[in-house]
Amino acid sequence: MFENILLGLTTVFQPFNLLICAAGLFIGVLFGALPGFSATMGVAVFIPFSYVMEPEAAMLLLAGIYCGGVYGGSIPAVLIGIPGTPASVPTAMEGQALTRAGRSGEALATVTFSSTIGGIVSAFALLIGAPLLALIAMKVGAPEQMMIAIFGLSVVCTLSFDNLLKGLLVGFISLLIATVGQDPIMGFPRFTAGFYQLTGGVDVVPILIGLFSFPQVLQMLEEHLAEKDGDKEVSRVSKMVLNLREMGKNTVNFIRSSIIGVAIGIIPAAGPDIASFFAYNEARKSAKDPKKFGNGALEGIVASETANNAVTGGSLIPLLTLGIPGSAPAALFLGAMIIHGLRPGPLLFTQNAGEVYTLLVGFIVINVMMFFVGWFYCRVSGKILLIPKPVLATTIVVLSTVGAFSINQNMWDVLMMFIAGVIGYIMVKNDFPLSPVALALLLGKVLEQGLMQTMTLYSGKAMQIFTRPLFVIFLLLTLTSFLYPFFKNAMDKKKAAAKKED
Repeated sequence: MFENILLGLTTVFQPFNLLICAAGLFIGVLFGALPGFSATMGVAVFIPFSYVMEPEAAMLLLAGIYCGGVYGGSIPAVLIGIPGTPASVPTAMEGQALTRAGRSGEALATVTFSSTIGGIVSAFALLIGAPLLALIAMKVGAPEQMMIAIFGLSVVCTLSFDNLLKGLLVGFISLLIATVGQDPIMGFPRFTAGFYQLTGGVDVVPILIGLFSFPQVLQMLEEHLAEKDGDKEVSRVSKMVLNLREMGKNTVNFIRSSIIGVAIGIIPAAGPDIASFFAYNEARKSAKDPKKFGNGALEGIVASETANNAVTGGSLIPLLTLGIPGSAPAALFLGAMIIHGLRPGPLLFTQNAGEVYTLLVGFIVINVMMFFVGWFYCRVSGKILLIPKPVLATTIVVLSTVGAFSINQNMWDVLMMFIAGVIGYIMVKNDFPLSPVALALLLGKVLEQGLMQTMTLYSGKAMQIFTRPLFVIFLLLTLTSFLYPFFKNAMDKKKAAAKKED
């Protein structure tokens, strides 16, 4: 193994391959930063360009695009409150609050550092623990996927605890919307109202683009109209400084979020968006002052960005060892590898050691480079805040429309985006949380499919589900997640009462 790692190092540090890694990162960050575009789209677009490359260079290019795409969504999330990808939704919740407080540079520096840490941890997990962690992925079946989805939905209780009724109502309605389309088992259409465009279900990305971009756009215009000539807001990105003391306080947060990201990454049907919400929820539960969350908590950004970037290496673990992709970009990786004559599986590490260890070592190098590439992008993208608000609002609408259209190349997605935008604006004005919509739409299909498959597999023998260790673990985690906010609230009231008595 050590010889193979040295072979990978030698290949990766060839000047052309280092240039390919950097090019992949630049392309990936751009795809992630544009609303509606994603790491998946970036990898898909550049697979044809990899045909003329050597297998090692092709894999490094796609790996750079993948890692850069996951990171890139956080830049607009911080600067203008619009997540470039669903995985950056929690980052937008904290980053925009920090930008409004004049701490955008600190937020971007935290994003870049956290993303780098998560990516490097996942890269080492991929290099060292791939065979062992793949065995865990083999134990995940329909019951576990169902409980993972329920565990994810339980995050709504924490994110919306200040207004639990509204949060639960939004989550419930969004779950109903997630059932629109074909039945995952029987295949017949449901709740389509005669629109054939809804047969395949509601596409999540256009909904999220509209939901998070339009309220921001309309708010910008409102602020612009309210500004007086002598009272114009100076919109400028603050100096990018990494608060090392604050990062040191988040050591446990980094470790916990990295583990969550890698673990979610190796589970098929999960992804960086789910990992991001999970880690954000855990950070909020363990925080000394949970009320800071939603108002510019650096701990939330650390958790979200560390976890969603830790998914990248984790999702390639079951792909390389078992041939099972752990995410949509990993599925595209599978196609690219087959095109280049690489067959994922246990024999890959012996028959194609040069190519696979180049990818494994290259993943570490790419994530180290991401810190410098990301820092450059953040410095340049900070100029966004200098654009006049009417021009910026118009640009966001145009980019959002192009992004929504580019997903399936039809105007239906654009219409859905505008409808979601109007609803999102009404929700914001009436203090309804937006995050439960993202969670429910992302996890609804996974929950329904897992539930129906579990009911089919364990019909008449439901108690056998509790013999599955991972199912029981996720069940306990779900119960803890549901009950923790109520328990913490009761404890806080008890402490407050004790202080009054003193």
